[in-house]
Amino acid sequence: MNFIGYEMLLGIGFVIGFIFWLWVSLKDIKVYKSTPKKRLLIAPILGLIFGGLIFGIQWKNNSEFNKPTLLRVYYDGDFNGTSIDFKTDGTYIFENFSIGYSTYIYGNYKLNGAFITLDKKEIDNVIKTNLLEIKDLEEGFDYVAGKYLIQIKANGQEIARATQFRVVKDHRE
Repeated sequence: MNFIGYEMLLGIGFVIGFIFWLWVSLKDIKVYKSTPKKRLLIAPILGLIFGGLIFGIQWKNNSEFNKPTLLRVYYDGDFNGTSIDFKTDGTYIFENFSIGYSTYIYGNYKLNGAFITLDKKEIDNVIKTNLLEIKDLEEGFDYVAGKYLIQIKANGQEIARATQFRVVKDHRE
């Protein structure tokens, strides 16, 4: 999840939390030196453990986002939008956002020429099928000519009024 100012709030919270943890830890260690009670080391140790966990999870999330992109598609709905980032390792990141608030869904896909099969039948009330096709479309009423990712039925017919995604990055060969 993400929203406007998320990084700023996260940074402020981190700084305040770190300063508070450091203050408590230094105070407890100082008291521990004069009266060795092991319970005084709980806050410093827990802080190190939780800090390590937070940085580990953040590192894992960043490594998911930084994988090389094979195909990226996007739908612009003015105040909202959706993008799907198909990675070269067979995974995808589906992002649905509205007025600065984002949700992410991760999954796997299989690519066969211009056809993509997703591991989920429906995603966030935007994707209505697990079958997608990359197609060149002529200019229409609500889109410009170009490559699009469209949602199709099992018989290959396009699903009426389903979201069509413009291809913004294509590294397929």
